[in-house]
Amino acid sequence: MHHLDLKLLRSFAAVASEASVTRAAERLNLTQPTVSGQIKELEQTFGFLLFHRTSRRVTLSAQGERLLPLVESLIASAEEVRREAETMQHATGTRFRLGAAMYTMDFADRVELLDAFAIARPDIRYTIDNRLQSDQVRDLLTDRLDAALLLGVAADLPTAEFVRDVPIGCIVNEVQYPAALERLTLRRQPIGLLVPEDSELGRMDLILRDALAGRRVAMLSGEHGDGFINPIVSFLLAVGAVPLTPAEGNALAIERYALRTGTCSIGIGWFPVPAGMVLRPVEGMHFHMDFALVLGTAANKAAHRFFAFAKDWQDLRGAMVPPAERTPSRLEPALLH
Repeated sequence: MHHLDLKLLRSFAAVASEASVTRAAERLNLTQPTVSGQIKELEQTFGFLLFHRTSRRVTLSAQGERLLPLVESLIASAEEVRREAETMQHATGTRFRLGAAMYTMDFADRVELLDAFAIARPDIRYTIDNRLQSDQVRDLLTDRLDAALLLGVAADLPTAEFVRDVPIGCIVNEVQYPAALERLTLRRQPIGLLVPEDSELGRMDLILRDALAGRRVAMLSGEHGDGFINPIVSFLLAVGAVPLTPAEGNALAIERYALRTGTCSIGIGWFPVPAGMVLRPVEGMHFHMDFALVLGTAANKAAHRFFAFAKDWQDLRGAMVPPAERTPSRLEPALLH
């Protein structure tokens, strides 16, 4: 037996309900010959009659009576599927899930973008996921998160590197995310060195490479991602510095360590500089960290609308800032529909 066509079953149920092909055709907004043809096709598929026809009336056959409750139940289930699908379709156009780690809460770009979007599109709602970015990136790649505001760098690494199982409590690639994901860079900050304000290095506008020989420099931990950390370590070793990782290796912790010990630390430029320290660029050290809006792999229309809004917002913001003061911005190819 061929697969049953739902439109044929609807015609069968309508004729049974109306006891008339003509009235069933009117109810279904079809022609009488069309409905008659569909009933005939269904009977040929089943191999038995569904109705007894006379010049005055149409009545169900014994087989038709047995099938009718099942057909009506099937049609009701199909209608329920349709309604649920429409609800889900509407939700993807008006709701999305946005990742934004807790430590980005006070970033001006995050606050201003979300405030502007809330004013411009009150019809679209979102929920914010404040977990670590390594968890968010995993969910961006597995359709559990629609978009995220990420602090870090795009890395040319396979997807498997970001979704592999890691021990509970272990953090990997906290500031790395796949370069293949569509992204819009909202702001880029160069990485430098935090040094005591009253030190020799603090009096330099640009720290010379030779001045770092033998200097201890507090480093971010490997949890941030080897592709991000290793080049910085390699640079420090090449200029004769001594990189070290304190017991707590996040950006704020290594700043506190440097302040407490009177040494240097990597400064990512995204948090207020502690009193008594200054952030200085280093000769030949060309690293940066971006704050970017990154789209997940789920085809969520609301998230794509947010992405399109963010691009327009970024372009408008750039047009209002003098060229010399503009923040580098990059839009990866995106399908905004």
